[in-house]
Amino acid sequence: MARGESYDVWFLAADTVYRGVPYGVVTSWAEQGRVSPDDKVRPATVANAPWLRAGDHPRIADFLFRAADPPPQPGDTYEQLQAVEMDVQYKSRAEDDDDDVDMIPLIDISLVLLIFFMMTAAVSALSPVEVPDMKNASELSKDADAFTILIDKRASGETYFALRIGESLAPEDNNLVTPEDVLRRLDARLKEVQKPPEVRIACHKELDRSWVRDIARELDKRKSKDQIAFYGAEVNEKK
Repeated sequence: MARGESYDVWFLAADTVYRGVPYGVVTSWAEQGRVSPDDKVRPATVANAPWLRAGDHPRIADFLFRAADPPPQPGDTYEQLQAVEMDVQYKSRAEDDDDDVDMIPLIDISLVLLIFFMMTAAVSALSPVEVPDMKNASELSKDADAFTILIDKRASGETYFALRIGESLAPEDNNLVTPEDVLRRLDARLKEVQKPPEVRIACHKELDRSWVRDIARELDKRKSKDQIAFYGAEVNEKK
């Protein structure tokens, strides 16, 4: 298109002619529908140029406004469309393919178990150790010469040790201060007997059971040397 090209436009419906209309304005009118295909145009710079239908003009016809196809009317026949099967597979989203295990419930259960075991261990540590009843207690009770190592406490709460032979308790074997003292008295009494005696440990229920374990360990050494026949332990229920 030459610079400054213009056209004369003849609107047939209004029987009005616009002269020297720039080409860009003419095409804009055509796009807006103001210029119909039956209106006529001609170059404004060519003298006595013939009029030409806008719908037939090679440079304007493509810009003419065209209304959309009218909607179908009753009675119109159309080709029936057949259903078409398409081989399309559904692909799940990335979130659906997430197979990660939710660890939050597992962590909660682990913490609950940890707290439970910690509380159980704390309660067990504070609970007193129950010493089982002495084995072979019936046999010991029938032996009049059986030795009994007593671990008892006085009314003031002080702990003392004693060595009883049968039902008799000699003054030198009573009111001993430490386990070593009662073991020394035991060794002295073992030298006086003809055969290895039976020995039992009787501990007050409210006293520390560690003394029972320590004395039992020493008695086991003497049993291995055949100095005593056998030994056992019992809890003295006396308050």
